[in-house]
Amino acid sequence: MKRYTGIGLMSGTSLDGIDLAYCEFSENEGAWQFELLAAETIGYDEQWYARLRCLDEQDARAFARTHVYYGHLLGRTLREFIDRNELKPQFVASHGQTIFHQPEKNFTAQIGDGETIASYLPCPLVANFRNKDVALGGQGAPLVPFGERHLFPKYKLFLNLGGIANLSYSGKAFDVVPCNMALNWLANALETPQPFDQDGAAARSGQMDYALYDALENLPWYQQTGPKSLGTEWFTAHILPLISQSESPVADRMKTFVLHVVSRITVALRDLQVRSMPLVVTGGGAHNAYLMEELQKSLAGLGIKIEQLPEAVVDFKEAIIFALLGLQTLLGQPNILASVTGAKLDVCGGSIHLPPGGWTKTGLI
Repeated sequence: MKRYTGIGLMSGTSLDGIDLAYCEFSENEGAWQFELLAAETIGYDEQWYARLRCLDEQDARAFARTHVYYGHLLGRTLREFIDRNELKPQFVASHGQTIFHQPEKNFTAQIGDGETIASYLPCPLVANFRNKDVALGGQGAPLVPFGERHLFPKYKLFLNLGGIANLSYSGKAFDVVPCNMALNWLANALETPQPFDQDGAAARSGQMDYALYDALENLPWYQQTGPKSLGTEWFTAHILPLISQSESPVADRMKTFVLHVVSRITVALRDLQVRSMPLVVTGGGAHNAYLMEELQKSLAGLGIKIEQLPEAVVDFKEAIIFALLGLQTLLGQPNILASVTGAKLDVCGGSIHLPPGGWTKTGLI
């Protein structure tokens, strides 16, 4: 049985922080297993949060500079995580922070320069996972279905409630609706601003705004079929004007958006003709008690029950999976599914960046 140790790095569109997951993977005749040995989330300070939040509106010089500076931030964060926990990773895989995602225009951009990050590491780094898939006609997203298939073979139905909610089912996966991007924005607009709505308490206290709900539900993107994905640009152009210009109290807008998220997920599952099976829910939104309650009530009619996984897996599933994706890159194996993204073929995505002193490939190949 072959064993590999590596770190997955993930930062999503909700800007909650940097997730780090140190895992051991074992492979036996094509079957993969994992053990999560150490994990942390490192939050952004106010300066970095503000910088990342508005980077898509800045000029090319600011983008290029931040691409490198963010690489230094990730590199230092990794180095401290490795030293603090006395880890010996054979590789690191970094998703980066998505700033632009427009696959319909054939490009996507995640910052966090790989060569800069690698300058802090004793092992190879894999980054830049999405571009090859987009070049081959794919959406470059979602990428986690590969890991779900290999690390959670017991399940077929997955929902991640991150900045954007996405569904994965039996070889199909797609973004469904903005989630924590909107809810966290609204939480910051409360009279006493909060980074997020703890347990969904503010949303629970609100009243339904039916005009806002109808405007959200009727956005044309939701009628699209086939592989599809969302980015910050779409949220800024279509969702933000609706939730920011509404004259309803913020708590009312939060309740309305929670129910919009629940509606879109329910419709997507109904369209997939999914019934009577467990749904694995992960991501930050899984801790929003009000959202989860409303979702379970809505899905009861489909016979779908939410499955509880260990809390560490709920919080770090994407970082764990990106570690596996990076390992597949180093092994020279496909790690992005064309059936999910719509690309011409399955792709071995990710660019390899070697540590300053080089690499002997010990233990991997």
